[in-house]
Amino acid sequence: MYAAISGYAGTQPFNDWFSPDTTQRHALGVRIAAVDNFWGWGAFVYVKSAAAVLKGSVVVIDETYQATLVPNTPNQGFPVAVAMAPMASGTFGWVQIEGLTVYKTNATVAADAAIGITAAGILGTNAAGKQILNCRNRIAATGTKTFTAKTFNSLGYVDTVSGYDGAFLGMALSGTGIPASTVVAGLDPDGRRIYLGSAIGTFDKVATATGSITLTGTYTGYGAGVINSPCAQGAIT
Repeated sequence: MYAAISGYAGTQPFNDWFSPDTTQRHALGVRIAAVDNFWGWGAFVYVKSAAAVLKGSVVVIDETYQATLVPNTPNQGFPVAVAMAPMASGTFGWVQIEGLTVYKTNATVAADAAIGITAAGILGTNAAGKQILNCRNRIAATGTKTFTAKTFNSLGYVDTVSGYDGAFLGMALSGTGIPASTVVAGLDPDGRRIYLGSAIGTFDKVATATGSITLTGTYTGYGAGVINSPCAQGAIT
């Protein structure tokens, strides 16, 4: 879980178990550096959402730090960031501008290939004028992360033995006793418990067996890349 390392006391969490809300808790535009055991170092900006933002949505931030989905148009030149959690319009939360981050995709883009805008707020196969610059795609939508976990019959969570580092909201889950179409619906602040569901925040899946399993998380619908103040590609001349 990310922990702030900047000289700023009492930041709201950057992690996937924090729910953005309608109360402004920091000055808009506050930038914080933080570190995580799995994801490493990252930089984050506190914003207000002016659109329905998904976990991993790519957003444009204006001069008042209002975040909107990056449009699916070429030659923009806009600086962009990646939403850390789902945000309804009018709520406050964090977006990431540096470090290893998870973003929404609608196509499988190979590791180390260029990646571009393919829908509002979503990345995929690159096209002229739509590339996200200062972004190195590192994990494709077929990428996986495994965990040693314990399931409990008829309960809607699993406990990871060594912690859930590497899991994220929306990650697809599979393994013995895990129902089809299950994703990470929530992550407990204890760093071990993963809640099961059909969507982020929808806790409607339960394990069908009790036991120790290898739980596989797949990046389906997402990719991961290293970003450094990324921007949408500008004019091509």
